[in-house]
Amino acid sequence: PFIFHQAHAPFPIALVNRSPYGKPIHVDTANPQDAAWMGAFRYAKKSIFIQSPTLNASPAIDGIIAACRRGVIVTIWLGLGFNDSVEGFGTFQGGTNEHVVKKLYKKLRDGNDGAVTYLQVYWYTGKDQTRPRHFSHKQRNCHIKFMSIDDQVAIMGNGNMDSQSWFHSQEVNVMIDSSAVVKEWMDALYKNQSTHRYGRVTFD
Repeated sequence: PFIFHQAHAPFPIALVNRSPYGKPIHVDTANPQDAAWMGAFRYAKKSIFIQSPTLNASPAIDGIIAACRRGVIVTIWLGLGFNDSVEGFGTFQGGTNEHVVKKLYKKLRDGNDGAVTYLQVYWYTGKDQTRPRHFSHKQRNCHIKFMSIDDQVAIMGNGNMDSQSWFHSQEVNVMIDSSAVVKEWMDALYKNQSTHRYGRVTFD
């Protein structure tokens, strides 16, 4: 859908991209994209919202855990089974979405400090669906890559929360600082899918 924004005052915008990096090692984080994401995890005070097809990059996992332990609510919308054959074990990527979600909940639960209650994970559910559809069905899959921090700052582009995008691929993203525009983007996400209604993953 097209989103026509309400009139607003000028606000800061920055391109936070990354150049390609071909070596098969997970170390290349010295780039604007990764710096923006790591800053988001580190400096969020109240909430972090992420929608991504995939999630398995180690800095993202560490950032989510650290934020939850600070009392920041982290909400994640992911694709159920998205690209499992590419992201799974043996591919040097970091594991499937289901594996990573289990790992996140286990690490937070093992801390025994209540941090697990700050993590809210959902499987993407299409607007006309009442339950998530596994990627293998090739129906109602979602490719949104979006992050908002404290309902004020947002990062949107073609960077996923997986190892490929964090460490290797050439990516283009924009970061904005505007609570008004972030709200309009969030309203659009909630309006055009049913993830928040039917996709919630329980703690167990």
